[in-house]
Amino acid sequence: MKRRQNEHQRIQGFRLRACALSLMAILSVGTTGYHLIEGWEWLDCLYMTVITISTVGFGELHPLSDGARLFTVLLIIVGVGTMAVAISILFETVFQRQMRLFMEKRSMQKEIDKLTEHIIVCGYGRMGRNIANALSKTGRTVVVIEMDAQTTEEIERDGRLVVKGDAAEEAVLQQAGIDRASAIVATLGSDADNLFLTLTARGINPDLNIIARTEDERNGSKFAQAGATRVVSPFATGANHIVRLLTRPDVVDFVELVAEDDDIQFEVSQINVDADSPFAGKTLAEGHVR
Repeated sequence: MKRRQNEHQRIQGFRLRACALSLMAILSVGTTGYHLIEGWEWLDCLYMTVITISTVGFGELHPLSDGARLFTVLLIIVGVGTMAVAISILFETVFQRQMRLFMEKRSMQKEIDKLTEHIIVCGYGRMGRNIANALSKTGRTVVVIEMDAQTTEEIERDGRLVVKGDAAEEAVLQQAGIDRASAIVATLGSDADNLFLTLTARGINPDLNIIARTEDERNGSKFAQAGATRVVSPFATGANHIVRLLTRPDVVDFVELVAEDDDIQFEVSQINVDADSPFAGKTLAEGHVR
């Protein structure tokens, strides 16, 4: 289907370019023709050509000779027909593009409405993009909320589910299925936006796992009061990681080794034990878990 859409867009683009070249050719021929036949100034020739092929009904700039009148008749026949075709193709292209965007958005929203236990990433900057990529590699379903139209188109081209709008608005969060999501990641541009998003998300879904990014680690307590499950400061986290690399490099290497998802030798995972599980309330020995 995507291939068919790309082929259709290529054909539409070719038709638009052909019409534009045809109009430019008619303007050039008309302007040159009036200049050669009547000897008018170039600007007068261009003006006469434009009012002729656009059929606006203005009067002639100068009296026309018989040759110029015959040339005008030919220009009207060819130019008006080309203008009509160009306008119809332009409107058809715009209408089809809007319809295609509407249908794609509607289809994507239907797909989002079917999701459960997905993760919502708010903001598709450098951190949001990396988080979405890493989650996708683990097989988790991600829905991105982004306000910028150009970035939204980029997300769609990447094949991700996206909701366009302000992540701090309840209606936008509902579109992303926040009531059925397992977690939300707040990576908006400022601490104020992330704080308000955290407060709004917690009010909609009290059981939601909320991971919030903060530029200033001193705001961590405010995020906790707003309902954030975990608060991450990239600068503090990066600084601590560098210190560990300098002081305990072997430990860091081991942790990274066993935490790597695609490693075939070691793997550390988290398994949730529900209340009705036969292992609930038991030690590993009692549950005979190897």
